[in-house]
Amino acid sequence: MKITLCGKIGSGKSVIAKTLAKEFNLKHYSTGDVMRSIAKENGLTIEEFDKVTPPDIDYKVDNHTKRIGEDEDDFIFDSKMAWHFIPDAIKIFLDVSYEEGARRIKKDQRINEAKVESVQELAERNKQRWETHRQRMIGLYDADMDDQTNYDVYIDTTNLSIEEVIDKVKQAINEKV
Repeated sequence: MKITLCGKIGSGKSVIAKTLAKEFNLKHYSTGDVMRSIAKENGLTIEEFDKVTPPDIDYKVDNHTKRIGEDEDDFIFDSKMAWHFIPDAIKIFLDVSYEEGARRIKKDQRINEAKVESVQELAERNKQRWETHRQRMIGLYDADMDDQTNYDVYIDTTNLSIEEVIDKVKQAINEKV
């Protein structure tokens, strides 16, 4: 089983991907982890890195994603673009309002994120970060992360608990396999 999990910042995709990997005995991959590591190595927050990511980094990460999709089975890929590079996966999109995503992130005090004074400031940064990445992917691949027709399953997590989202995702996966 191949699953790609795309979602807006703070939608719960990382927690859900890790939970599902355990429950379904799948390998877990995350391009966000890779990008955060590269950002840290360069002394940047993830927000700063998103603004200056050279195309060769995108291509390297994306080619790695594609190879995993071609060479492996039984994984879940937490990634904004894995849906595009692994066409035979179950493609899930988790949406969240920018404000709720910011509340979740601020509550979790994520490492390697820029410090902010308010939820509203973080919501605006998340919106800009999403749009920057979205436009970069449209430019590189003519692939729009916001186009719901790219996904098999769309779930708005804004008003759902993590348990409710996990239940909905598991139900969707079971319907697809």
